[in-house]
Amino acid sequence: MASEIQKHLWADLANAPDGPGVYAWYYSPEITDFDLDRTIEAARSASDRVEAERVIRAMLDGRLFHYFREEPYTAAVSGPLKPTYVGSLEHDTAASSSLVSRLAAEPDRLRTIRDVLALSAPMFASPLYIGMATVLRGRLARHKELIERFRSVVPRDGQVSRNSDAGFAWQVAKRKIPPERLFVFTCSTTSDDGTAVDIENILNRICYPILGRN
Repeated sequence: MASEIQKHLWADLANAPDGPGVYAWYYSPEITDFDLDRTIEAARSASDRVEAERVIRAMLDGRLFHYFREEPYTAAVSGPLKPTYVGSLEHDTAASSSLVSRLAAEPDRLRTIRDVLALSAPMFASPLYIGMATVLRGRLARHKELIERFRSVVPRDGQVSRNSDAGFAWQVAKRKIPPERLFVFTCSTTSDDGTAVDIENILNRICYPILGRN
């Protein structure tokens, strides 16, 4: 059996359950008052529509989308009697032209958007990472330690395994995700019989965490 699901803020990880279970990290998007007011004013005072749209795109990418950009795919395309193409496919998170156009025309829309986004996780959010542990409290403490370490010195790509605690911490640090905006949900299992491994495996395949899946 499983116990109730518990929420733990970044500053509250030491109170996570001291037993086996699964967990999911989430990020709560934030547009600060400063960024909001600056963007709205810049869009209003832009010399033309093109400049206003540039301001909107820069804010959406800098404050929202780049945190959720997934790592590139390595892809190969081939066909009968055709050349083979191999390369890297980047995740395009650019805002749609229609969205940018509406916000450039009415930048005050951003105020409502900001308020809703602040409430969006976890109800409307994909998890950043789903994992399991025999001791949840210790595993989450390890995550926190690595994130804080990598925020000081971000390892170069290839220096850490992406399918590991260090890999998740590296992804967080590389994106400059503010740790205080991270939180975790835990669900304990009553016995350490390996069931948490199965649960983690299934959840990774149906929930598609953004920064790591096994």
